[in-house]
Amino acid sequence: MADFVFADDYNLGQNSTRRFYEQFLKGYIHKHNNLMGVIQGFSSLILYDDTINEEVRESAEQMQSSAKVATELNREIMGASGCGRVEVGVVKLSDVLPYWKGKCEEICAASEVNFTLTVRENLPPLAADSGKLGELLFHLVRNAAESAKDFSQGSVAIDLFPPGEASPGTNVDLFIRNTSADLGPEALQRAFVPFETSKGSEHFGIGLTAAAVLAGDMGMRLGLRCADGTMTAWLAIRSAG
Repeated sequence: MADFVFADDYNLGQNSTRRFYEQFLKGYIHKHNNLMGVIQGFSSLILYDDTINEEVRESAEQMQSSAKVATELNREIMGASGCGRVEVGVVKLSDVLPYWKGKCEEICAASEVNFTLTVRENLPPLAADSGKLGELLFHLVRNAAESAKDFSQGSVAIDLFPPGEASPGTNVDLFIRNTSADLGPEALQRAFVPFETSKGSEHFGIGLTAAAVLAGDMGMRLGLRCADGTMTAWLAIRSAG
């Protein structure tokens, strides 16, 4: 697995400095969301007026749309900055896999790419925060689907392996593979950098940052590899057994 580029630099320490920035960002985002709420409210009032001309209507619609996007960005920043509470417990895969499968199918269908999930036998319970692990997975699948959709017959595949089958040790190994352009190690490292994206301005560029931070907060390791037209994300998840 030496050819994987790991997001180890995004493991945030638990110290007073981190707590300060958590409080700072949470407060800032709360204030910013209040402002966005006012903008959305006033733009809605303008749009209720059937007598306004098209130029004013178009401006109000852009203002309302931008405010909604800003609110969505704030939510993403909370995860990417480590501000979300993570409570690691015991997660049984039988409890979460049906939801994971349905959500991943939905993400891939939106990008019109094929999706497959393969689950090996003898998978132990996981040591994770159930909600945050799902959030992490969906960030990775969304990134994979958005990359694969640029290719004819693009696909996303997930494989779950029990400890010792794909790598030594006691971790459960989750691999996400997708059709991709070939990228070198430097490009893979930049993929974790916040607000870096090659997918256009409509993307925030913090999905993989959030995934890396969530992985670190749950004591997991996240890596990327790209070879022969396939991108692979590897998430080593601690087992609870």
